[in-house]
Amino acid sequence: MGSSTSTSKSSSSSANKKGLFGMGPAQSMAMAGNTGLAGASTKQAETIKRTTGKSFKAIGQNIGEVGSKYRRPADVEKYAKELSIMEVGDVLGAKKFVGADGVERVSFVGTGMKDEQGRTILSKQNPQLNATAPTLKQLGGDMARGLMGYNSIKYIDDKPTMVKTEGVIPSLVSAAITGNLSPIGLVMKGVSKAGFFSYGDGKDAGTNQPTKAKEMNTTNDIADNDRKMRLEKRLALSKAGGSSDKTRPFLTVKGRGFGGTMN
Repeated sequence: MGSSTSTSKSSSSSANKKGLFGMGPAQSMAMAGNTGLAGASTKQAETIKRTTGKSFKAIGQNIGEVGSKYRRPADVEKYAKELSIMEVGDVLGAKKFVGADGVERVSFVGTGMKDEQGRTILSKQNPQLNATAPTLKQLGGDMARGLMGYNSIKYIDDKPTMVKTEGVIPSLVSAAITGNLSPIGLVMKGVSKAGFFSYGDGKDAGTNQPTKAKEMNTTNDIADNDRKMRLEKRLALSKAGGSSDKTRPFLTVKGRGFGGTMN
């Protein structure tokens, strides 16, 4: 009996020690109330803190907000990895600049840095914490919330608060009621406001659409003008009697149809 009790205590003690030593500082901070860092490793948490200058508390809150918004975990691993690349680039002389689209980027030209596939890195956007890539089902949920609106947790004065973000459809309805309806502008504004579908750089999406529409309108106008000129010319020839025997006057009747003279 004594041997069995001793073995049981020893096993329990070993399990407790394993659980204690298996918990890293990030998980310890999560247990202390910073639940946003629960899924981050110590190295990841320290990289984010060092490169952004934010406190562990602010980082954890940001992770929590992103997870609440998308209903799935924030991609902390990717975020920390991109920040570490920026950190190395800064040491090697990478320069920040603002592109034509107004987005701040970092130029790696001259640093010799390469990605995992061995390709030279020319420039990158400043990393932003986003959710993990969605499954097909999760993408459907993103679309629904982007259209209808969603509730998510945001930290206001360090207090988690449930905040409602208006979707595209409610924005359209509201604009229609107030007489400020501009569907295309509101759709783009609503999607941008919701912040969904932004797993990559969506800044360049759709910028050529107005130009294409203008080109189509110009082509249609030219075709209409040509058609009118041909009609006017044929009408003028018909009135002047200048058409030959082989040329049928425009819109003259022959029998039941069009295209001939009436005998």
